[in-house]
Amino acid sequence: MPSPQPRSGPRFLPLLLGLAMLVFALVQINDPDPLIWVTYYAAIACACTVAAYRTLHRAVFLALAAVTAAGVVLTLPGFIDWLMNRPTSDLWAPMSASRMYIEHSRELLGLLIAGGFLVTADRLSRR
Repeated sequence: MPSPQPRSGPRFLPLLLGLAMLVFALVQINDPDPLIWVTYYAAIACACTVAAYRTLHRAVFLALAAVTAAGVVLTLPGFIDWLMNRPTSDLWAPMSASRMYIEHSRELLGLLIAGGFLVTADRLSRR
């Protein structure tokens, strides 16, 4: 299998996406399940940063995309519950065990943002 090629061209956007994901990771330190989210966002940050300098390895992209898709599938029911049955303002309400749809909705939105950053960095790395 050929190794990923160095890329030429603008590196600003993938680096900016990587920095944003690093901030996401740092914000997750006080989350109820920080190990999962800090690791996930840090992995996306690393992929974006690598994509600024090299073509992102297909296996890395597919593994992170699979983790993102699995997270979306797991959190989607809570997100749908929030959309269909709950006030929009609940998204900003404090977490509680009786309102897990809040946490699931926030997690799904974070997954979608991270997944979008991953796809963008991957596409830019292939130019």
